[in-house]
Amino acid sequence: MEKKKAKGSWILKALGILFVVYISLTIAISTGYYEAKLSEKTTITDEKMKQFEEDIRNGLDVDIKDYVTDIKQDYSNQTTKAGVMFSSAIETVMSKGIDGMINVFKALFT
Repeated sequence: MEKKKAKGSWILKALGILFVVYISLTIAISTGYYEAKLSEKTTITDEKMKQFEEDIRNGLDVDIKDYVTDIKQDYSNQTTKAGVMFSSAIETVMSKGIDGMINVFKALFT
């Protein structure tokens, strides 16, 4: 019996996935998605400022808590925590490796 050939290596598949993610982020940035979200927040702030000024003109009691909307969502879960730990570990290994290489070059050239 013949063994079936693997269709592409896992490295090429990983690179393909990273390329798709890169293209997606590039499209999101170029279409202005991020700027639109920032503009939306600014619009909400402007509306609250106008409401605050109107309430002052009308002589109403104003409280800053009524006008400040600080909605902070926590998106952390086990996956994101693992990702942060993994990236921190990679950062530590890379920074120590680069420092080690610099020390080797210093020793060679001094």
